[in-house]
Amino acid sequence: MTLFAALRLPREILFGKGQRHVLPTVAARFGRRALVCTDERFAGTPVFTDIIKSLQSASIEVLVHDRVLPDVPRDTVGICVKDAKGFRPDMVIGIGGGSCLDFAKCTTLLLSHGGKLQDYYGEFKVPGPTLPLIAVPTTAGTGSEVTPVAVISDPDRTLKV
Repeated sequence: MTLFAALRLPREILFGKGQRHVLPTVAARFGRRALVCTDERFAGTPVFTDIIKSLQSASIEVLVHDRVLPDVPRDTVGICVKDAKGFRPDMVIGIGGGSCLDFAKCTTLLLSHGGKLQDYYGEFKVPGPTLPLIAVPTTAGTGSEVTPVAVISDPDRTLKV
């Protein structure tokens, strides 16, 4: 007998061409204030502009953090968290490649539980539920949109954790 199991997957996975158009409907289930994490390149595209407009048309207030860097330098997450605390988002939306999605995961974690990312290195360190996270991949390959882990670059360890 072959057993197959998947633990810690997202509750819902939408896939296929054009799924970004249902983002406002999905986001509206979680509240009316969204922190959107992406990189500068994607933030400058017409597609990103359309995504933000569609969220706003659905009465979702948006704060955009468009300074995600490749390989997620650890300390950049804290900058986003500091900027977003006053906004008090109901959800975090990561849009982009693996770094953008991992950045959004880390931001969600720190907004929900505080502390430093180093406090959460390792398995089963997250003490409880976090803010809702919506991951919108724009590339293929990392699978970050369906995994519960994030990879960041730690300058103290000079490696990715």
